[in-house]
Amino acid sequence: MLGDYRKAIVAMALPMFVSLMVAQLNTFVDTFWCSSLGETALAAVGIVASFYLIIVGIGSGVGIGISSTIAAKIARKNKEGVDRVATVSLKFMLAVGLICVPVFLLIGDPILQLVGGDDTYAEGSDYGFPFYICAWILVMQGVCAGILRGEGASRKSMYILVIAALLNIVFDPLFTFVFDWGIAGLSWATVMATAISLIPFIYWYFVKPESVYADVKLRKYPVKRDDLDDFLAVGIPKTVELDVMYSVNFLLNYFVVYCWGSYGFAVYVTAYKYVDLILVPSVALAGALVPVASAAFSARNYEKLRAAYAYSMKAAAAITLVLAVIFFAAMDWAVILFTYDDSTIGMRGDMIHVARILLVVAVLFAGINISSALLQSIGMARASLFSTIIRNMLIIVAFWFGGMVLVSPDAIWWGFDLCEVFGVALMAAWAEYGIRLRTGGEGPGEPSSPYLGMNFAGRCPADVPDVGFQSVPHIPRRMAGRLSISPPCVIRKNAAQHDPADILFIHSFINGGYLRNSGELYVRDYRRNMVRIPADRIPRREIAQ
Repeated sequence: MLGDYRKAIVAMALPMFVSLMVAQLNTFVDTFWCSSLGETALAAVGIVASFYLIIVGIGSGVGIGISSTIAAKIARKNKEGVDRVATVSLKFMLAVGLICVPVFLLIGDPILQLVGGDDTYAEGSDYGFPFYICAWILVMQGVCAGILRGEGASRKSMYILVIAALLNIVFDPLFTFVFDWGIAGLSWATVMATAISLIPFIYWYFVKPESVYADVKLRKYPVKRDDLDDFLAVGIPKTVELDVMYSVNFLLNYFVVYCWGSYGFAVYVTAYKYVDLILVPSVALAGALVPVASAAFSARNYEKLRAAYAYSMKAAAAITLVLAVIFFAAMDWAVILFTYDDSTIGMRGDMIHVARILLVVAVLFAGINISSALLQSIGMARASLFSTIIRNMLIIVAFWFGGMVLVSPDAIWWGFDLCEVFGVALMAAWAEYGIRLRTGGEGPGEPSSPYLGMNFAGRCPADVPDVGFQSVPHIPRRMAGRLSISPPCVIRKNAAQHDPADILFIHSFINGGYLRNSGELYVRDYRRNMVRIPADRIPRREIAQ
């Protein structure tokens, strides 16, 4: 990942692209079989799909944090840190997945009744139950894939997703029609396929650990807060970002149903599947960018960080635009896949119209994916989250105004497009600001502040002014007066030659630090990893008791 960034991104993106395409094919097959059950079944699946995506988003979001953290530790040659993150993340996220089971069993049906009404309740309830009861399996798939991607085993990550998708394609007609489980057979097929796909991960890490880099040691590494902070610092904002989008879907679905009924909602969710398909290349590139950019950032190779981001953005935009043009021209034939049955053939004209308008969303969202990935890589996941929240608030307003004020489906779709124009501009601007903040505005490798770092080990240059805690930017109020450091040693170029334990980056103070009874100082460095400064190496004037 520290070599040629183009080869690294392509090498990681291709397996992810294959796995995502197979997974997307799986959703098309699901919808293909579901369309034979009628438009009400399509609408029910569309509503419950938001629950499924929220559950999967928990594992996928934290998986991105795990991937970023492991890649950064590998770049710093911290093997023990890699083992610790892999072990703790598995134990913690398994517990989170088990907690999800009663939560979704409790809230699933009431929300389904509220959003879809009586028309879709019975089928939606049957379809959702397998997802709720097996939520922990769906969560763990994203976590396992994140561990594999973080250590560069993108092909192994691909195998897990491809196995799940191919098995699902086989299980769908078997469970739905042969076993006569109806619409519930579709969701049971997904759950069973996901569970079986995790068997290779268990084999690699627990039966043949020499085949992977990270060693999972369940007894050696207990779950501790410091270890959780390593990957949750990125994972939680990314999870919230994903689940905000998926949760907002419930409200958007309500506006569509209000404006156009269950028929219109079935048209909308089915047409949007073409948007999801076109977005696969940008999602793969974004997933590949995270570990590559994280490794470059950890090695302080800022020129490579910028170049990798620009390369990913250009590739995602070009590929998505070409695919959008092709699908726009071929949409008359593409929708036949979901409108072949007599019960859905009447939806064909409306589906073509809606899908063509929503293709604009796909082109714009590709840029959002890449910029968001860059922000995850440089430890600014919260900025990506805030951008997502702002964009989704605007989308809610657009759907409300078009669906409940103008009562016009076309007003909803065009409002959606306009919101994504603003969304991609906001996320890209935040990404550019993040690069400048983290790497410096004057050029690659230059500090953004004359006080980029503080060295606790050596003697400080005579020309460095006396700077205490209270005068350093971004110090939390609760820390003011607790510790004064005088004078700091400014590290400009050659910071990588110093022991990381000797360097306390100014950006770490955004997240604060604290003193323990022993007098040792614990802070978070610029990658939000815990750094311990022993008491005898803290230049101090006073420590408040």
